[in-house]
Amino acid sequence: MLSKLIIVADLQHYKLFTNKQDPMGRESLELLESVDDLEIHQKMSEKVSDRKGNFTSVRGSGSGEDHNIELEEERRRIKEIAKQISQSLQNNAHKCWYLAAPKAINNKIVELLDSSVKEKMEKNLHADLTKIPENELLGHFNK
Repeated sequence: MLSKLIIVADLQHYKLFTNKQDPMGRESLELLESVDDLEIHQKMSEKVSDRKGNFTSVRGSGSGEDHNIELEEERRRIKEIAKQISQSLQNNAHKCWYLAAPKAINNKIVELLDSSVKEKMEKNLHADLTKIPENELLGHFNK
């Protein structure tokens, strides 16, 4: 029997669960994948080598611009999450799947998914559930 897959994600965390039922009909979750992006926690000065004023020119030291590095980092991470979702769903047989991601990134993630992946999505919560205990996750999707 094909199961439901549940994905919870934010910019730092990605978790994939499968929904299992025991003979008594009680549901529980089993963690299949968990990925943490530790790079997202680094300070910008740790990610880039040049700092403002650390390079000289004929006219004095440069001011160096961040060129929206943080925004670009968020876009890159959203693309990675969408790719991870597609790979996880391809590698794990399922009848349907649920997604929970913060409102700020949820729609951006879904936009990047193929239509064949979106077709099997039954529930989509605009909420960050990455830190919710496993035994409470199902309750959020059953509301």
